Amino acid sequence: MGDRLRSGRHGNVEVALIFEDPKAAFERAVENGASALAEPEQKPWGQVVAYVRDPFGTLLELASPTG
Repeated sequence: MGDRLRSGRHGNVEVALIFEDPKAAFERAVENGASALAEPEQKPWGQVVAYVRDPFGTLLELASPTG
């Protein structure tokens, strides 16, 4: 596993995290070393969604609650 992380290859896991303020969560994640992949964006159904990749390569969806 260590060789895979050092090589820059990423796994195929996405973790969705729900925040009341996903924009603030996105900014905090980037300030703490995550790579910005998609800025917070409001979707047609009203949910705000952003994507970052953490320093270990995990894809994180930062989203507001639905419904």
